[in-house]
Amino acid sequence: MRFCALILLCCLSGGAAGEDRLPLWFADLRQEQAAREIEGQLAILAAADLDPRFADLHGRLRLASGPREASPLYTEAYLMIQAFWRETYRFPPGQLEFDEPLALLPQPGFATTMAHDAAQGRLYERVLALEPPVPYYLAFSNRLRRLEHLALQPAPEISAWGLIKPGEHHQEIPAIRTQLARLGDYPGRTDSLRYDAGLVAAVEQFQRRHGLKADGVIGPKTRRWLRIDYRERARLLARAMVRQAHDRHYFAPDHLLVNIPDYRLDWVQAGQSRFRARVVVGMPTRRTPRMHSELHSVVVNPYWNVPRSILRKDLLPRILTDGSYVRRNGFEVLDQENRTLWLSPDELSRLAFQGFPYRLRQKPGPGNALGRYKFHLVNSQAIYLHDTPKQRLFDQSHRAFSSGCIRVQNAELLANLLLQAQSPSGPPLSRYVGASGPRWLTLNQPLAVYMVYWSAWMEQGLAQYRDDIYDLDRRVTHQWAESTN
Repeated sequence: MRFCALILLCCLSGGAAGEDRLPLWFADLRQEQAAREIEGQLAILAAADLDPRFADLHGRLRLASGPREASPLYTEAYLMIQAFWRETYRFPPGQLEFDEPLALLPQPGFATTMAHDAAQGRLYERVLALEPPVPYYLAFSNRLRRLEHLALQPAPEISAWGLIKPGEHHQEIPAIRTQLARLGDYPGRTDSLRYDAGLVAAVEQFQRRHGLKADGVIGPKTRRWLRIDYRERARLLARAMVRQAHDRHYFAPDHLLVNIPDYRLDWVQAGQSRFRARVVVGMPTRRTPRMHSELHSVVVNPYWNVPRSILRKDLLPRILTDGSYVRRNGFEVLDQENRTLWLSPDELSRLAFQGFPYRLRQKPGPGNALGRYKFHLVNSQAIYLHDTPKQRLFDQSHRAFSSGCIRVQNAELLANLLLQAQSPSGPPLSRYVGASGPRWLTLNQPLAVYMVYWSAWMEQGLAQYRDDIYDLDRRVTHQWAESTN
C-alpha cells in the first residue's frame, strides 16, 4: 500500500524534477482542507479498531515532519478509506462482519483518477464523498476528538461497587462530578462531597443515555459505565458508526427500524419518525438476527404455531410435570396431517417424556403469546414482530427476553397506523379484533424492515451507549487479538 502511494506521489509531484512544487495535499488551500478532512476520517477508523492498519497509518501521519513526508501518507489514507468503504458495502444488509481483514487495495487506474481530480480542483469533494452517511457525522467526529484528548489525562478513580443515593455525602462524589463534567453531563462545581440535586440531574441524564433506569441511584451498573476508559468509549462509538453507515447505505425512505441493543422500534417516513415504541428482543442464547425483511401483512387474532425449538426447551418440561398445562393455556395438539388430537393430561405428560411427536398451536385470545397482533415478515428464520400479553416487560430497562422474535409495545396503535396509511378509507381495525379466528390484512405496499445492532450513536450532541448484549464487539476484539499474535 505504501509503495502504491509513493508511485502516485511521483506521478503528481514530478519526483526529483519537481522539487520546487508543493506536494499534492498542500498544493493550495482546498487541498489542505481535503488533507484535514481525510485525517479526521482516518482517526475515526483508527479509533474503531477494526483493522490495525488504520491506527498504524494514523500514528505515522502524526509523526510526519513536514508536507513532503505527510503528503504520501494522506494519499495512502485516502486510498485505504476508499477501499474500506467499498469492501464494507459489499456485505448485504445485516451481514456486516469483521471476521477477517479486508482487502484494502486501490482500484485500478487510481493514479490517473486522482491526478485528474486534483487538476480539476475536485479532490476535496471526493474526500467529502467518503464521509459515512450517518446523521450527526460532525458530532461523531467532534466527540471522538474529545475522547482522544481525554485519553491523555488520568481517569478519575471510581470504584466498581457501592450505592450512593441522592442527598448522601460520599468521598467518591468529586471524582464522579469530574467524570460527568468531562463526558458532557455536568456543568457544575466538582469539589463538593454532597450528592446534591444538580448532580442527581446529571446522573439521571448519564443513565438515560446509557440505557439505564434513570433513578439517580449510583449503583454497579451506573458505576460500570462511569469506569469505562475514554479509548474504549471512542472504540465503541466509532465501531457503531461503521455499522450504522453500512446499514443506512441500504435503507429505503419508508421503513421500520429495530435497533436491537436499544430495544427500540422506529417507523421512519422521509427521514421523520412517525411511530416509536419499546420492544423486547431475543435473549443472548436465542438472538434476534440482524436482517433486512419486508412487512407484508398484519394478522389480527393470530394463532401461535409453536416452533420446535421452543416446544423442546420451554414447553415440554412444563407438560412433563403438568399435562393440563396444554389445555389450560389454550394449546391445540396437531398431528402431521394438521388434525386436532384430544389427549388427556396423563397422555400428554407421557408423550412429553417420550419426545412428543406432535405440534402445538395456541388459539387466538387474550392469553396468546403473540397477543392480538402479528406483523408478518418475509424471511426463512420465522422471525416476526408481534404483540404480547406481558406488557410489564416493557417497563424494564433490559429487555432481551424473547426467543428471537420482536415483541412490540403499543402494537394495536402500530397496526392501526400501518393500515390507515395504506387504506385511509378502509374499515377500522376494531372490526376484526372481536372475531374468533385470525384475519390476515395485506398491505398494499410492503414496508421495509431493518433489524440492526447499533450499540452507540449520537443524539442531540451527546453520545448514546447501550450494552453489547450479544457480545459482538468483544468477539471482534478477540478475533483481532488472535490474528495479530
